[in-house]
Amino acid sequence: MECPIQARGKKDLLLDYCSHSLDAKAADEVEAHLAVCPQCKTWTDAHMRTWSLLDDWQIAPVSPDFERKLRERIALLDEHPTPWWKTAWQSFAALGLKPALAGALVVVLILAGLLFVRPHHAPAQPTIDADRLEKALDDVDLLRQVDAPSDTASQEAM
Repeated sequence: MECPIQARGKKDLLLDYCSHSLDAKAADEVEAHLAVCPQCKTWTDAHMRTWSLLDDWQIAPVSPDFERKLRERIALLDEHPTPWWKTAWQSFAALGLKPALAGALVVVLILAGLLFVRPHHAPAQPTIDADRLEKALDDVDLLRQVDAPSDTASQEAM
């Protein structure tokens, strides 16, 4: 017999053995395998203990006034519905993620500080190249000389 734990999809055979739903021949094969395979034996013993505990479990009786209390609670909820934010917070709190929320808030505040509060640097002073400045001033003078005759020609036409 192939080991049910090591073979894919064969654990159902052990579960069926634990729940006593195998026929006699298949149960005998599983018992023979359990005698030589300690891993399957350990797994099966653990599940057999679980089945035994489930068989011994006694369901607690419902209190006689359970239905009355339930109807009162439903009526109270209908009269005063819980706000959505309170329900969301209770769900979040039930998950036990309050420390994670605090950590996330700290990370958001640090990122906001890094993004929005930047040190103010003075703008860099532009460097002036004397040769380029002189050439630019010469160009301006040349343009003024070219524009000057056109101004006098337009005044003479008047």
